[in-house]
Amino acid sequence: MTFDHAGYVEGELQHLLAEDERITEQGIRFVRTETGIALVGEVESAERRALICRAIADAFPDLPVRCNIGLTRVHEPEEVEEL
Repeated sequence: MTFDHAGYVEGELQHLLAEDERITEQGIRFVRTETGIALVGEVESAERRALICRAIADAFPDLPVRCNIGLTRVHEPEEVEEL
């Protein structure tokens, strides 16, 4: 598949991000670049980011994909709240 069919590819990307059981990510979006697409957003782990980027690359092998997905910074509370 080539990026010449941008509308079709964009629809398929949206579907894959939202409905593929491995991904189901609403917070990841894609941005067209001069050469392909860039995935942007945040996920909770490097493993999850790799899974998403790999799934997109596998589904669209002819589409250059840049994975700009960041990691959500989650910190444990420093103090315990007593109830």
